Amino acid sequence: MTDFDAIDALLANARTPTDLPPAEQRRALRQALNLTRTQVAQTLGVSPSTIGGWETGRDPSGETREKYAYFLTAAQEKLRTQNETPAHPEADPTTEHPTTAAPPKDEDTPLPTPHPCVLCGAPATDQIEGYPQHLNPEDCTHPTPHPPTPPQPPEATEPPAAPTSLLRKES
Repeated sequence: MTDFDAIDALLANARTPTDLPPAEQRRALRQALNLTRTQVAQTLGVSPSTIGGWETGRDPSGETREKYAYFLTAAQEKLRTQNETPAHPEADPTTEHPTTAAPPKDEDTPLPTPHPCVLCGAPATDQIEGYPQHLNPEDCTHPTPHPPTPPQPPEATEPPAAPTSLLRKES
């Protein structure tokens, strides 16, 4: 095989990365299905903060990208088919009426007001598994410990009086 054949074989096997929806749609898809970041992360074998990063603009790569793209495509399809169901289920007596249950608590949601990050103490606007944290590790500022201050000696108010036995009497 010549060098050119090897290049041709490499290019023939090269894969184009799967397209992903825009970042703002990724979070909306997950939330529309009442899924938490933790649930999606466990299924894809990544951390919840990684899912948060993907929902704010970072993109996965390699096989993980393929899995995430598959999840997003399937989520879009599920929502599309849910929206195609009859608008008035009461018109069909064989259809059960859906119950209106509260959606599961999404523990990976934005906080209405910043809270101290559990890792660095700086204000964080997201929470992961119920704890305020930064989604992007670069936003997490690790506090620098302050060197301990040496104890200060007590302030002297007046010099101690000399013992009277040491004072010379002048005559």
